Amino acid sequence: MPMSRHARASHLHACFSPSLLLVTRILLLLLLTGVCSASRQFSTVAISHSPNSTLVCALVTSIANGGDASPTTGGSTSKLHCTSLPDGEQFEYPSADIPYNAIAAGTDFLCGLMAPAGGHAAMRWWSFSEEAALNRSRPVGRRLYWGPSLRSLNAGGAHVCGLSDDHDPACWEWPELKLPKGADFSRIALGKDFLCGIPKGNNYSLSCYGGGMKAPALATATPTTPPAAFKTVVAGHQHACAIDAAGGFACWGDDAPDVPAAELPGTMSAMALGDGTTCILDGNGFARCWGGGIAVPEQYKSTEFLSIEADGGAVCGITKYNYAVLCWGNDEHLAGGHLVYNATMPGACAPKTACSSCGFIPGSGALCGTGGGEGAVELAVCQPCPLPLNASRILIANGVATPQATAPEKKKMKKTLTVALGVTGAAVVAAAAAAVAAVALRKKRDKRRRTKKTLRLGESSSRRLCCGDVEAVMPAPPPLSPPPATTRAARPLGCEEFTLRELSRLTNGFAEESKIGSGSFGSVYRAKLPDGREVAIKRSERGGGVGNRRHHRRRFDAERAFRAELRLLSRVNHRNLVQLLGFCEERGERILVFEFMPHGALHDHLHGGAAATGGSPLFASWEARLRVALDAARGVEYLHCYAVPGIIHRDVKPSNILLDADWTAKVSDFGLSLTTATATGAAANSSSSTAGTVGYIDPEYYRLQELTERSDVYSFGVVLLELVTGRKAIHRTSSEDGGSGSPRNVIEFAVPAVEAGSVAGILDGRVPPPRGQHEVEAVARVAKIAAECVRPRGRARPIMSEVVAELEWAVTLCEESLGAGAGAGGKDNSDLSRSRSRSESDDPSPFHTRELGFGFGFSHGFGSSRPVTHGRSHSTM
Repeated sequence: MPMSRHARASHLHACFSPSLLLVTRILLLLLLTGVCSASRQFSTVAISHSPNSTLVCALVTSIANGGDASPTTGGSTSKLHCTSLPDGEQFEYPSADIPYNAIAAGTDFLCGLMAPAGGHAAMRWWSFSEEAALNRSRPVGRRLYWGPSLRSLNAGGAHVCGLSDDHDPACWEWPELKLPKGADFSRIALGKDFLCGIPKGNNYSLSCYGGGMKAPALATATPTTPPAAFKTVVAGHQHACAIDAAGGFACWGDDAPDVPAAELPGTMSAMALGDGTTCILDGNGFARCWGGGIAVPEQYKSTEFLSIEADGGAVCGITKYNYAVLCWGNDEHLAGGHLVYNATMPGACAPKTACSSCGFIPGSGALCGTGGGEGAVELAVCQPCPLPLNASRILIANGVATPQATAPEKKKMKKTLTVALGVTGAAVVAAAAAAVAAVALRKKRDKRRRTKKTLRLGESSSRRLCCGDVEAVMPAPPPLSPPPATTRAARPLGCEEFTLRELSRLTNGFAEESKIGSGSFGSVYRAKLPDGREVAIKRSERGGGVGNRRHHRRRFDAERAFRAELRLLSRVNHRNLVQLLGFCEERGERILVFEFMPHGALHDHLHGGAAATGGSPLFASWEARLRVALDAARGVEYLHCYAVPGIIHRDVKPSNILLDADWTAKVSDFGLSLTTATATGAAANSSSSTAGTVGYIDPEYYRLQELTERSDVYSFGVVLLELVTGRKAIHRTSSEDGGSGSPRNVIEFAVPAVEAGSVAGILDGRVPPPRGQHEVEAVARVAKIAAECVRPRGRARPIMSEVVAELEWAVTLCEESLGAGAGAGGKDNSDLSRSRSRSESDDPSPFHTRELGFGFGFSHGFGSSRPVTHGRSHSTM
């Protein structure tokens, strides 16, 4: 059923006849009263289910060095743990030195939310079944969000949604959900396949979308009292409940359990819904549950709780006296109650100033430290504010739509939730006419909306999920069939065809003074087009004399490289790939025209001597090097994951990574590249030789002739080791290393030190030492991921998306270190940092938006981040 139909139902359906007078009063009150407080809506306990077990996850606390932490030192930490019941097996999802602040879980997944400095948030997603199927040595997951801070995170079924003051509601893993354009909420709740929320501009109504769920219009005005605003909404598997400011308690949906008026307490501090179960904490923190065959165990009835969570047939609460997590439910292993964790975070950390309404939990500041990412702001966990409950104002509407009430029920409802006020017949007619007009207008808008297929940032798509990332996947151009070698190449779309005469004039007859480089397949010249663009002209080597087999072979290779680059580069577009501008195929010449890269190749900066390295920002800071590594990794990742079909570069090395005027790294030279569709056939061909450069060739590819994307991962791992150590892929040992000048691979030099935890001993001494603990951690993480990339077995190596995520996380740590230095009066001397912020924020590439995703790190794991300049791009959510 189209989402627009649900939207219409949720806005137009009413339990009782509408009143024009009531509407007028509500509108006047809305003008005078602010929207329901957009309070933070997070949890530090989450529940998920598998066919044979229940998973309870929580942020488990620990104090560094066994002592008390102060809010200024940030010495305390919390770790994300999951425990499988009934077997008790535990899993840990560490996040480096910046802890998670909130978590959420649903069907087969877990999300962790972190709020680093700078007013931004980051979220990572793990699929339990996927991690188990891949049999990984550690959880990897994938990045799901990086952008402005969230004020709410909710999960339900297989979906998760978040709210932010800086962009529209964002939902992930929910491509079929269509929210009205411009919709925003003060609070939301997710069920199995529906979302209900309190509209941000009208907290006197509720709206539900998806799953056939319709929110009843629970107006709460009487002739003597004004309407009451909704304060909270909570959802379970198939039903939802809401509380208004006057104590009205309403539940609707399938399997909404009956709540006897005599059992409803006078106040409530928290509520959680499961599968046919409704549980609340009264004003004293005591738990009460109805329905679903779930009863609070006798030993827990006198236990005071701070918060409560429910999912399926399980309920968990955080105790007030020691922040332990106690769980109970209708499963055999939960029936009598179960202590899952001894000490956890009692709630999400927030600035103490945000706790002005009801205060903060005493002692929670020591647990938060500065790990919530608010800089020097003192953090704490806010006390939940109690809400009044009115036992005479209960409404249980079982069924996805509010049922028709019987005559006695109507009489009772009229006493408790009166909405029909005496109005004139003209007013009723006017209201009816307005409703009809609204329905007609919505139908027209919804019809137009359904004709447009949209992909919201953060949602899944039906497109191939190459590397586990689904954030804003943009469709790549359709592949072009390679032209036969004996025919003239068709002009690629967006690629200009130059004449030989024109290119010869631009290079002064391909003069030596215009040459800026040369390779095995020809020479490269610098020129300026008539429109002012500077270009690099790559001219393939012409064949030698007749009968010269060596020159004939080189000519054949040059022809093949020309075809490969023309075919592949003409259909890809990414900010980290060198752009092909045009070509020339005339009188035996094979020439390609590329954008000019003023700062040359990465190889020249790393290994070009004092003349080449003296003014390079790659020797000013580790952040500059890691940014270059991240750029190059994104280029290779795009080839593997987002080009259609995927592309294997086969020659990733520093000399094929070029730097533009803003020091953005771009991958170049696709002469040896193959698509994934043809790589298998090429490798299986006995006449096909291994391609690449000595020192960067995947040994498994060389030995078995099996080419996969992991071969590029190996080559990129060597590049990372060069960036970390400053050594060439193949270099000679020196007397300082105790060597005799014999050749040595950088892998032999670096990997043993990385595995031994001695990264500091192999760092390039030409770069200033890492600044602060954040940058030390960042460089160590890059060295570790580099060592993993060069593992002998291809299947043991990470995929490029994981490498990108780890590098993004490392850059974020550098930014944290830089921010701390700036706050202390430090100064950033990196030209690359300044130019990168400028260039990235202005990048028009549609593929650039997917790079906003953010993930989390593990002890050796993967994470991601983006610079603060990217945050506003998430307004497309």
